[in-house]
Amino acid sequence: MRRIRGRDANMRFLFGSVFFFFIIIVVIGLFSYFALEQYMSNPEAAKKAAVVAKPHYDYSVRFDKGFEGQSFVLYLNDSLLYAGSPVDVDTVIRANRLAAENSLLVVDKNSDIIVSIIELGKRGDVLLKYNNGAVSSHIKE
Repeated sequence: MRRIRGRDANMRFLFGSVFFFFIIIVVIGLFSYFALEQYMSNPEAAKKAAVVAKPHYDYSVRFDKGFEGQSFVLYLNDSLLYAGSPVDVDTVIRANRLAAENSLLVVDKNSDIIVSIIELGKRGDVLLKYNNGAVSSHIKE
């Protein structure tokens, strides 16, 4: 029986690893080719599948005159949209989300108290109104 020395063992391990790596790359290439082949042959079906896979939700948030001088923080789900006081009535904040259920949180910046939670649909223009310390909303879809 032939005894394998350290150098020979390392070379066998190296060639085996390279061969295994090459086989894995070939298998990944084949799977990628077969997965993308259906989209290359029928691009219209690919566009329809992409639209179904990524629903798009558009929102724009506007402020009324009552917000002048007030300081608020707006969150869309867990994302900070705006912090500070609106520059003027024409301030518009636009947001795009992929989540199916979205909520707009209005937080008073001075006291860190949630003033309003607004449930949003798929898209819409949200008009925030400030009256006597309370925030109300009007959503136009």
